[in-house]
Formats: sequence, structure tokens, C-alpha cells
Amino acid sequence: MSLQLIALLVNVALAAMKFTVGLLAGSRALIADAYNSAGDVFATFVAWIAFRIGQAPPDEDHHYGHENAEALAGLLVGGMLCATGGFICLDGVRTWFSVAEVEAPEVLAAWAALATAFTKEVLYRASIRVGRATHSPTLLASARDHRADVVTSLVAFTGIVAARYGHPGLDAAAGGVIGVYIFWLGIAPVRQNLRVLMGGAPPDVARMAAWHAARASGVASVARVQVLPMGGRYQVDLVIEVDGRLSVAEGHDIAHRAEDEIRKGMPTVTAVRVHVEPH
Repeated sequence: MSLQLIALLVNVALAAMKFTVGLLAGSRALIADAYNSAGDVFATFVAWIAFRIGQAPPDEDHHYGHENAEALAGLLVGGMLCATGGFICLDGVRTWFSVAEVEAPEVLAAWAALATAFTKEVLYRASIRVGRATHSPTLLASARDHRADVVTSLVAFTGIVAARYGHPGLDAAAGGVIGVYIFWLGIAPVRQNLRVLMGGAPPDVARMAAWHAARASGVASVARVQVLPMGGRYQVDLVIEVDGRLSVAEGHDIAHRAEDEIRKGMPTVTAVRVHVEPH
């Protein structure tokens, strides 16, 4: 069983456990942390579906393929995180101002938060070890997420313990802090994926494509580069100038060399279209 699948199953179990214990023990901090775990599960599931859709080849309606399904999924996940975080924050603020009516959570909630922190720390150490050994960006990203979950669980634990020692409003405050964190997590994917869906691409991609194309033998200059983002990858259209006295076949060979240079130097580029003009 892969480490990613183990992490997914653990997140499902943790989310169910924290929701149940949080409701029974009356802890808003633990329920907020449960939403954090549920968000991880939702994001993983949506990303898997989007990846499968994105692998579909171009067809009559999608001439450039379906890779932007991943950007759409990222936007959905980011929006969901922002909405969830905002809701938790508002609930925490409302509870803080009605602190006189709030009872301290049961001690079981503190044990659940501590168990979550311990479990996620184990997952972090396993993921960081395997990720570094295999140079896997996915596992390294998962490791960072596991370590962040350790922090949120410890925040929940602190709020619950403080609430039991005579400060019941701190359980809600800890939930609010976790809500702010969840909202903050959602901002980056919303911004990044909106940029992709609107056709925005980092300037460095165009500059690198021009630099690699200019290295090809026979290219006099690179006149124009346009980049189309497709999910986490790019398609490049460029215009190169060659000696106007060359034959069409020679110009065609130069265009292929420019394409090969870009593909060789830029693994994130999935398609290159080269137009040739006389210099």
C-alpha cells in the first residue's frame, strides 16, 4: 500500500474521530481541526478526479486537451477552504462573545487532539524520509501538510486544556485560529488557479523558452513567444527568424531543432508550435 493511500485513509479516520469526539465532548477547537482533516480528504479526492480527467487526450471540443481540469479542481478546493475557514472564524467569534454560556469541553477532546498531533508527526517523518530518498515533490508537499496539521492539532489541544483550567472561551478562540489558518490555506490555490484559467503564465516560462529556442543551430532570433498554461504545465507558441535564403525544408529542420531544445530543457512544456519567418 502506498504512503499516499495510507495518509488518505488516516485522514479519513482522523476526521471522523475528531468530528465525533468534538461533538460529544463539546469542543469547537477539535471540530475546527476535524474540518481541517476533512479538507485534506476532499482536496485529495478532487485532485485525483481532476488528474484522471486531465489525462484525457484532445478531442473535437478540447483541442488543447483537458489538463485545465486540475486548475478548475484547485480553484474549487481553494474556494471550499476559504468558505470553511471563514465559517469557523465567525463561529469562534460568536462563541467568544457569548463565553458566559459556554462550558469547558470534556478531557476526551484533549486526548483526541494530542493523538492527532502524534499520528500526523509519524506521517510527516515517514513522508519526509521517503520523499527525500525518492526525490518525490508530491511526498515532500504531503510532508509539509502533515507538519502543518501537527501545529493545528497542538493549537486545538492548547485551547481545550486552557478551557478546562477556567478559560472556556479559549476553546472557541483556538477554533477561530484554526479557521484563520484554513482560510489562509485557501487563498493561494484560488489565486494561482484563477491565474491559470485566465491564461496567465509566469514570465520566466516565456523567457526560458526563448533562451532554449535561440540555442538551436540556424535560429537567427526569436521574434515572439506565447505561453498557454494547462493545469500545472504549459504549451508554447513561438516565432523564430532564420536566414531567408534557406529552403522550406531547411527552415523546417531548424524549427524542429528549436522545438527539441525547448522540450529537452523544460519538462513542464507539453507542446511546442514553431512558426518560421525570414530574418
